[in-house]
Amino acid sequence: MCYPKGVDPSLPSLYTLSDLARLSGVSRRILQHYAKLGLLEPGALTHGGRKLYTDFALYLIQDIQDLNQLGFTLEEIRKIMVLKKAIFHPDGTYRADWRREDIPLSDADLLAMWAKTGEVLSSMERQERMIRRFHRFLTKHFAPKEVGHGFQPEPGDGGA
Repeated sequence: MCYPKGVDPSLPSLYTLSDLARLSGVSRRILQHYAKLGLLEPGALTHGGRKLYTDFALYLIQDIQDLNQLGFTLEEIRKIMVLKKAIFHPDGTYRADWRREDIPLSDADLLAMWAKTGEVLSSMERQERMIRRFHRFLTKHFAPKEVGHGFQPEPGDGGA
């Protein structure tokens, strides 16, 4: 890939909160709320004090939205973001040298996080089985004949 003269491709892209809003499809006001709660932190500050965010912020915004849809509270999400910030660099790369002392969460917080994620995974697995059964039903009874006739259940579909 060819970069313009003077542009270092190894440097992360930096975005304002308005840029993040446009790129993520989440309103600026919601992103400001996330920042106020500590869910998003800037990766850099300009000399004038303007907050700039890295590409990793886009992933965090998607994570926040997804976790919220899965039933996590904003406080639970805040703790997940604290954990992510402790084990990932601001650019999103994994910190292989992280230690337990780097994570400012109690053992009880981490155990609760583990339990909640287990509950959500179990729920998602049940929902996936239900959706697969329903999809098979719809395929069998309502899909065009060439689709319905050639339908092969995927491994792990379970019964109807």
